[in-house]
Amino acid sequence: MPNKIMIYCFAFLMCNAGSLQAQAPESYYNDAFERIDSMLSGKSALDFKKAVFLTENAYFENQLDPEVFDNYIRFCTSICRGIIASGNILYPESDGEKAAAQCAVMVFMTDTIPIQIGKDVVIHAPFEYNFEDFAGQKEWSSMFVSTLMETQKGNCHSLPFLYKMIMDELGQDCYLSLSPNHIYIKVQNKRVGWYNIELTCGDFPTDAWLMSSGYIHIDALRNGIYMDTLSQKQSAALCLVDLAQAYQAKFGMQDGRFILQCCETALAHFPNYINALLLKAETETALYKQSPPDSETKKKLLLQMNELYTHIHQLGYRKMPEKMYLNWLNSMGTQTTDYRMKSLLVPQDDL
Repeated sequence: MPNKIMIYCFAFLMCNAGSLQAQAPESYYNDAFERIDSMLSGKSALDFKKAVFLTENAYFENQLDPEVFDNYIRFCTSICRGIIASGNILYPESDGEKAAAQCAVMVFMTDTIPIQIGKDVVIHAPFEYNFEDFAGQKEWSSMFVSTLMETQKGNCHSLPFLYKMIMDELGQDCYLSLSPNHIYIKVQNKRVGWYNIELTCGDFPTDAWLMSSGYIHIDALRNGIYMDTLSQKQSAALCLVDLAQAYQAKFGMQDGRFILQCCETALAHFPNYINALLLKAETETALYKQSPPDSETKKKLLLQMNELYTHIHQLGYRKMPEKMYLNWLNSMGTQTTDYRMKSLLVPQDDL
């Protein structure tokens, strides 16, 4: 009965499409943009979970059920609270509640958890990495938390997003962080200080190991485009670029206005967000190629492109080839002890 718990949680996530009013598909994206923009501008409360839901719901044309999405996160959180209450997490410092939450969510996502439901014991299996479509090239929804909920398979986008949403629900600090083509988690406690959580393989890589890929330039660190902690506002800004990429996956670039609007709004709140800068540059490049020869539009776009690509390079961005990224990802968990975080917990005998 390993899948019973997941079926129970996800069975009604998709609404009955027949009960929804017909609406132009593009309008769902405009609605999502306006609501996320409202969060970023301070007109409504910042809510990372809601921003993620709005982004994914636009792609599914308003067919996701928000109540079930919320309930899934609460259900995951309740399991994590059970792990915390089990007494199996041994931690000697005064910030034990924070450290226990960090450990419990990690265990929930990467280990097999037996759960009592009535008289039955059901198994929550660990989430797996989706090697078949890790970048959403076959189907963009492979990037989504809602897909992770349904399939138990995710990537370096959906897995850290889910971890953060559960930690937010527990009321504990948790930060997304970026590296080339990648998102991971940063947290801190008194025993080990700041440390990294890599959910694609259930490991704790050090900053030194993350830099060992060779694609994190020192300028990228100075300018905060990689390996920095993202604020709640910056995390919500990620969703605008996700929204733009989902739009492009479904409709193509079109006239570029919606994609550029998302990028520019994200950059207004997260000026050095490298994925927003790259998507903006790629969109301007595509528009440049489509423009009539010798037109003022083409000249203007060429100038904008050159300035933007120069800025991206000066920030320290270096393109990481997909094959290199996969090799880097597959090497996680095999690094020597010099590249691994010291134990978060302590052996019971040492207490």
